Amino acid sequence: MNGDDMATHELDLLENAIDSLAEALAKFEEGDAGETKAFKFSVLHMAHFVELVFKYHIASKHPLLIFKEPFAAKLDRNKTITLWEAINFINNEAADTVSPALKKDLEWLKRLRNEIEHHQFKMEVPEVRAVIGRLFRSVVEFVKEHTDIELESLIPESTMETFQVLSDEYEFTVRTALQAAEQFEKDHPSDPYDPDERPVRLDCENCGNPTLILNDDSSSGYRCLVCANEDGDNIPSGCDICGAPATQGELDAWPLEDGSYEYRCYYCSGKYRAEKDD
Repeated sequence: MNGDDMATHELDLLENAIDSLAEALAKFEEGDAGETKAFKFSVLHMAHFVELVFKYHIASKHPLLIFKEPFAAKLDRNKTITLWEAINFINNEAADTVSPALKKDLEWLKRLRNEIEHHQFKMEVPEVRAVIGRLFRSVVEFVKEHTDIELESLIPESTMETFQVLSDEYEFTVRTALQAAEQFEKDHPSDPYDPDERPVRLDCENCGNPTLILNDDSSSGYRCLVCANEDGDNIPSGCDICGAPATQGELDAWPLEDGSYEYRCYYCSGKYRAEKDD
């Protein structure tokens, strides 16, 4: 095969950034599906996307500004500014355009990327997911406010769902909570032969997600991983008088002199007698 037969793959600055973002989203999706090591590549591609999109913003001011020495007699196009130089330029234009919180996440991302590229690394998957999610939303917000990029129109259809989930903080929180609830359920299997065992996981009546799980610190014994709700008519409980098993919705709360409540079943509450007398 001669040189004329070989295909040439060429991307401009923006195309290169979007290509890295698409790869970051694809690898994030693989990680979410259980392929944990895919998060490593999501970190690498996300770091590349972030750096390029900031450089693109600066190049839109003048294309020579992304080079190390734009005023040199002979321009060296092989040396471009660093991510931090790009951030300093942006914040010198308008203070805190790149916020301290975003800079902190970028420092975390840069450190992890360097560890991955140059030596051994340790990756706490929940932290990786959370920081990538925050970074993604912050950078997308920057793109919307400070560039002419219509990001969503450039995302491949194959990664659009992940793009939308990461874009919406609540949807991202729900997906994270669902994964945690599913893992908790796997780690605490129910005994099918124990009729008194409480379910490990329930639907939360407050937010509607199946993320209400057993929690020893909760007054009800359950807490939702999405909204932190601890109550619900479907939560197993028992009568404080006779001990009969019931759900919270089947019990009546009786106020006591000390300001607390006592929960009574249909029979101990007196409803049975009242209805019988009627």
